Amino acid sequence: MKNTLLLKLKILDIHANYPIVILHPEVAKKIHAINLDRLSLKLNNVITTGVLDTSESYVDEETVGLYKDTAINYNLKEGDTIEVSLLPLPKAVSYIQAKIKNKTLTKEEIYEIVDNIVDNKLSDVELSAFVTAVQINGLNIEETEHLCTALVEAGDSIDFKEKMILDKHSIGGINGRVSMILTPIIASLGFKIPKTASRSITSAAGTADSMEVLAPVTFTIDEIKELISKVNGVVAWEGKFDLCPVDNKLIDIEHALGINPEGIMIASILSKKKSIGSTHLVIDIPIGNEVKIKNKEDGVRLAKKFIEISKFLKINTKVLLTDGENPTGNNFGPALEAKEVLEILENKYFNNLAEKACLLSGELLELAGYSKKGEGFLVAKEAITSGKALEKFKEIIKAQGGEIFSSSQINFAKFKKEFVSDSEGMIKDFDVKILTAAANYTGAPKDISAGLILHKVIGDKIKPGDIILELYSESQTKLNDAFDFLIENSPYTFEQMVIEGIE
Repeated sequence: MKNTLLLKLKILDIHANYPIVILHPEVAKKIHAINLDRLSLKLNNVITTGVLDTSESYVDEETVGLYKDTAINYNLKEGDTIEVSLLPLPKAVSYIQAKIKNKTLTKEEIYEIVDNIVDNKLSDVELSAFVTAVQINGLNIEETEHLCTALVEAGDSIDFKEKMILDKHSIGGINGRVSMILTPIIASLGFKIPKTASRSITSAAGTADSMEVLAPVTFTIDEIKELISKVNGVVAWEGKFDLCPVDNKLIDIEHALGINPEGIMIASILSKKKSIGSTHLVIDIPIGNEVKIKNKEDGVRLAKKFIEISKFLKINTKVLLTDGENPTGNNFGPALEAKEVLEILENKYFNNLAEKACLLSGELLELAGYSKKGEGFLVAKEAITSGKALEKFKEIIKAQGGEIFSSSQINFAKFKKEFVSDSEGMIKDFDVKILTAAANYTGAPKDISAGLILHKVIGDKIKPGDIILELYSESQTKLNDAFDFLIENSPYTFEQMVIEGIE
């Protein structure tokens, strides 16, 4: 092959999400390549694509540098001979340029973009351009449908050989592990529900983080199929298996840019549901100033898109717009939220988290034809009050290899501090964003036992000295930082009981 080099491998103790190729600048010139160009790599008779970076420090003119994870993935060792050549610009780049100019992409063009992402032919710069173009110009219904199917076909799929697979998804942005209550409710009534969940990015806990307090959450596709066959339900981390590997790369770019393009978000959610075999799906869209969807109008518009594309994918879907202004449940942090889930299933109380879990479960049961319209909530609640959901959750925990079956087994972080009221009045609302930030200050979600617990709810009357919330942390310094943050940023507003005193 013209402009092909044979170089000795040098393994660099660095990790990345795709192959990075380090060449000496003089070597790069020989094949007319510059930084961020794509290179073809022949590794142990396997050909893949890498992105070029140059360095005079890490490699010489006889060697090529590859990151350690790439070497592991391709079973390479130091000193192996690597065949390196320059690749032309991928066709997908011109399609990304078209989307930047607000042109509608065809099915073939979208598939080419996805295929190029799978083959590591697009750099982070080009992926960022695509994500930004979709953020600005959007995707129409047809483009979103094509992206959905392309994402599904690019990854693995699970076939449970069942007529019905029930599922639930929340757009997110608030606390409360609804999925950890809903899953055993649905499973206890005889339905299959493979609940895949994410870890936290900015919140105090993700569902996978909280479930991992009770049991392992990392499983292969075959292991998930076995768990579902045994106990009907599972709560697993979605990052282990490649249901939609392209989607994970897009999410990394979105997080880096701090944006969440609507078309990509819809395709991301529904492609994963299609890949795991979901036939009946309830989607929760919280509405509020501090969550992703700010108002009812945007929520309704988004819901209609979800419904339309779900029909295309043959998923029976219902979307609920819910309150995203106020906390769902009283706890923030992986262990604390897991404890609240178990306390609800143990019938110790029935708060707004329990109510929301039963509401969503009920809608799913009605959608599946198990309950009559308007009766699903009561059926779901009875699964809790009868103890059926708790017993099923214990079965799920045990099947997943867990050993915590009771809320009494969950411990808090060792340092505690109370945040008390200095005024008299009535709680009007809580700021979920501030509460989440305070929990992050305590060390959550990395420190699984850190976080906070609310001791008051909206409508409660308070007086000076009343405990509003408790902070927990494994570090006294982090605890103090969280407390100071709350002093500077009140987590609640209240209405004064007495407006003015007149004598």
